[in-house]
Amino acid sequence: MNDDKNTDGFAELMDNLQTEMNERVLGNAAELGLKTARLTGLIIKEAKEWGCPRDLAEAMGADFWQLIMIAPQEAEAGA
Repeated sequence: MNDDKNTDGFAELMDNLQTEMNERVLGNAAELGLKTARLTGLIIKEAKEWGCPRDLAEAMGADFWQLIMIAPQEAEAGA
């Protein structure tokens, strides 16, 4: 009977830990997305202000977005 209480307590602890970890992962992903969007916009804005054609500026922003959000593992492997 005591083993059931220990097992239930352990299961509850693991469930709480998993929930907390999931919340942190989601929060980190949201923060990364927001910061990446801001930096992408800044890259495009700065490139245009420095005289880059709009298409080039947007391609630079898209490259940055791709590097950070889509294929970070590929970027690390290439470095």
